[in-house]
Amino acid sequence: GAFQIALAAGFVMTLAMWNQNRGPAGREVEKRLTDYKTPLGQTLRRPRVWLSVLLFFLYVGAEAALGTWAYTLLTESREVDRTLAGFFTGSYWFTFTIGRILAGVIAQRVGVDRLVLGGLAGALVGAGLLIWNPAEIANVVAVALIGVSIAPIFPAMMSGTQRRVGNDDAANTIGMQMAATGFGGMIIPSTMGMLARQISLEVIPVYLLAVYAGLAGAYVLAVRLRG
Repeated sequence: GAFQIALAAGFVMTLAMWNQNRGPAGREVEKRLTDYKTPLGQTLRRPRVWLSVLLFFLYVGAEAALGTWAYTLLTESREVDRTLAGFFTGSYWFTFTIGRILAGVIAQRVGVDRLVLGGLAGALVGAGLLIWNPAEIANVVAVALIGVSIAPIFPAMMSGTQRRVGNDDAANTIGMQMAATGFGGMIIPSTMGMLARQISLEVIPVYLLAVYAGLAGAYVLAVRLRG
């Protein structure tokens, strides 16, 4: 659909901006990573690596979950008009795309850690607002806030992989992180749907808040272990 095209375009533009911001030094580091021939078995024994993989599992799972279930939550549980609910859901992907493009511009100024933690703070506020639901307009504000807040997190975390796990394990870890995105995008939305069916659709924003809280805790721990 149109939003997939927008996301792809935004992601390509973001990568270009990040590469531009990193300059020659960034390209030099990228080349050096291919020179490390660390056995996968050795990488798998590193706790920092598994923590880094967990970050991507949780992030992509949460990203996919809200995109999958927001429309159902709004129309079937909160009785929002279907056209309006479609607008609310679309605002998530729209602000997400804008946020990801802008992330490449501001990343160099604020730093990776501030970008990730700031995005997670915004996502937690948005999820809390979605749970509270004081008025119909709060839904679009919450969904849009989550979209723009989480947009920088994926490229920021990917860019920070080497700092989290070190040179030796960076290349192997990047591959594991990409594999984790597939599992997260499948497992978290699926379990969210199962809980919604057994309990209530209102469990969706609660689950989302829990995932973002877990992601924030895991990232803070990853930063401390790195230091």
